[in-house]
Order: sequence, then C-alpha cells, then structure tokens
Amino acid sequence: MARKYSIITGFMGAVRDRFIEYQPPRPMEEMVRMASKVKGCSGLEVVYPQNFTDAAELKNMLDAYGLGVSTVNLNVKGDPIWRWGSFTSTDAAVRAQAVDAMKRAMDQAAKLECPTVTCALLNDGVDYPFEINYMDAFSYAVEGIREAAQYREDVRISLEYKQSEPRIHCLLNNAGKMAYFAQMTGQKNVGVTLDFGHALQALEVPADSACFLGQTGKLFYVHVNDNFRNWDWDMVPGTVNFWDYLEFALALKQVGYDGWITADVFPQRHDPIQIMEKTFEWMDYIFDIADRIDDEKLKKLQKEQATFEIMDYIRSLV
Repeated sequence: MARKYSIITGFMGAVRDRFIEYQPPRPMEEMVRMASKVKGCSGLEVVYPQNFTDAAELKNMLDAYGLGVSTVNLNVKGDPIWRWGSFTSTDAAVRAQAVDAMKRAMDQAAKLECPTVTCALLNDGVDYPFEINYMDAFSYAVEGIREAAQYREDVRISLEYKQSEPRIHCLLNNAGKMAYFAQMTGQKNVGVTLDFGHALQALEVPADSACFLGQTGKLFYVHVNDNFRNWDWDMVPGTVNFWDYLEFALALKQVGYDGWITADVFPQRHDPIQIMEKTFEWMDYIFDIADRIDDEKLKKLQKEQATFEIMDYIRSLV
C-alpha cells in the first residue's frame, strides 16, 4: 500500500492537558514550517476554522513548503457554542450552525484540492443518565450529516468515533455504530475515520475494525497513535501495542486502503518534530514487516488453526 504520511497541525502548536501547557502557541506558518522539517511528512491535516479561514492563503503557504493536505478537520468541539453538542444539540439553531460549518469546511477542502473533511462529534453525548433523548440525538445527527453530504458530493465526510472525551459517553463511540450511522445517512460520501487509539480505548481489535470498515466501504481515513487501552494517550504508534499494529498494517493491506496515514500523536514533553519523525519511522518499520508476510502461508496456517505456528512465523519476521 502507498504510504502517505501527514500531521495534524495542532500538534505543532500549543498542546496542554488539565495541568500543564507542554508546548507554546505558534502561528500557522511556523507550524507548517516545522512540519516541513519532519522526515517522511508529505501533508497536513488542517483544522478549520481554528488554523485557517482563507484556503487560498493556506494553499500558497503549503505550496511554499512542499506540503499537501490530507484532510480538513472540522472542529465542532472547541468553542463554547458546541458545549452541549453540535449536530445533536437540542437547540435547532445550533444544529443549523453545525451543518453550515460542515458545508463551509467542505468548500474549503475543495479549494485546497482535498477530497475529504474529517470531523469528531465528541461533544455529542452525555455525562449523566437521562441527560438526553438518545433517539432524538441520533436522528438529529443523521439528518444534519445527510444535509451536509448532499451539499456537495465531490467532498467526502469522514466521521471519527471515540468512546469518551470530552463527553463521558460519546454518542458515536465504536466502529460498528459509526459504520451503521454512515449507512443511515444514505450518502456514499459519508464514511469513517479510524483512529487506532480510539479503537483500543473502545476495547476493539484495530485490525478487526479496519477489516470491518473496509468491507463496508466506509474506511475513509486513518489516524495512528498508541495507548494502554485505558485512555487516549496519543503515544508513538507501536511502542505499546506492537503486535496489534502489525496485524492492523496487514488489515489495511488486505482491504486495499491507499489513503493518508496521519499522526495523531501528542508531543507533551518531547520535541514535536522528533515525535512525528519517530511516528513515521515506527510506521515504516511496521509496514515493512507486514509487507513481508506471505499471505498464502498465513491463510493456510489460519485455516489449520495453527495458532502458535502463526505466532512463530510472524515473530521470525521481526
């Protein structure tokens, strides 16, 4: 499979948690310049409207540094208006603003010659029992995303699921629900962003999720990172769940995924450029091993249910 690596622009700028600010705020051009220094990086996932509002200006900047656009990330979670939800808000005016924001993001993506907008509806969910009407919330989300998707069929909407954060329980929180949701819209240009770390947090097997989404035709985009399955720590991929990553890389190959692989990795205490370079180094290492797996030999061993012969074979390639 093709290896097209990109970085989410925000991780080149200010990053913080509830306790510490780890990296200082940086202007967009500095974040782009830093990303251009990362070995292996050929594109950016640009956050709208926080990172940019003028596509032409951004396109000139990216061209100057030799970078493409993997996707436009519509942020409908960081501003106060989305505090109680975006596409599922009980306020019809807020829902309308979410739909309008998605349409604007799709226009920006087209101007950037990028075919995809990704979006995580992470404020759409609950913190307490009985807090929302789940039936209404799901219907609102389907209706809103459907309207946005119909606005222009030349741009895809790729929705990212997550178990929790900032909501304690996010409404769209696993691969199965997300794929069903995409199908419920009835729009071919609605699909799923598979974040490896979110799959782990949801106690999924990432390779299973990739194959499932690939078979449904809804695997539009991929984020890579790692964690201990207890929280979305956004660590360098493969440093914790190495075997899962090998199986995941094989799954991407099996479903014919040829899209971007985007680093969703939190720099925290380390230099952002180094962290992103290590991300792509680990991914290259993992993909290289996966490419050496003999598919026919593996299928034969799987058919025979030769579990430990399989493990010995895979181990021999590392």
